[in-house]
Amino acid sequence: MPGSRVLDAGSGPGRFAISLAQLGARVTVLDISDTQLDFARKKLAEAKMLDSIDRFIRGDITDLSMFGDASFDTVVCFGGALSYVCERRQEAADELMRVTKPGGTILVSVMSNLACVLGVVKSPDMPYLREPNKRDIDAPGMASFWDIFETGDLPGFPSRNGLMHAPMHMYTAKELEGLFEVCEVLQVAGCCVTLSEFLKTPEEIAQEPAWSTVVELERRVNTNPGLVNTGSHIIMAVQKPEK
Repeated sequence: MPGSRVLDAGSGPGRFAISLAQLGARVTVLDISDTQLDFARKKLAEAKMLDSIDRFIRGDITDLSMFGDASFDTVVCFGGALSYVCERRQEAADELMRVTKPGGTILVSVMSNLACVLGVVKSPDMPYLREPNKRDIDAPGMASFWDIFETGDLPGFPSRNGLMHAPMHMYTAKELEGLFEVCEVLQVAGCCVTLSEFLKTPEEIAQEPAWSTVVELERRVNTNPGLVNTGSHIIMAVQKPEK
């Protein structure tokens, strides 16, 4: 990792860029939002890691034409950017692979379809479970429970802060692997397969010695094939072919 050229594609506020820089990488930070890029600059400055950043670029992961083929040793696309491009997901995956050097690594995370529908099941007050085949129950314009389960497509919806959440596509591990089928899958894991992402964050738990058993359990089971799809996100590492 030290000295490697890394693209943080869909960087958000720079959380992963900071970690990559701390590992010694030369990081290019890309996001579609100027606001998120401003956050990333601020956070990287606070972490004293700006010197490790090559460029901040406003761009869309479905079109990385500002970069030549094989520009990066590693490409990181964490946080669900591949979920938010919806029907353009294969275009985005192709671009992430194109800008990665032969033999390089691509790290991605996406929202999990099964985790979403299980969240509905665990909230029996929601209307979808009373009449799961019917549309427009208490939420005009929303897809039905079974539409979401069968397609993975979630239209825009009111979020907890009262703003409209952007539409997204949620995945199974098999579907995610299919986007990168020309690559070798190195590892697939679920995020928060044993934890609720809406309680303490995994980062907070990892920093508290009293939670060591919880952390160890998550590490031991999050790659279990039967549990990967139940995590809030699905995380995958693949290697681009050498030729």
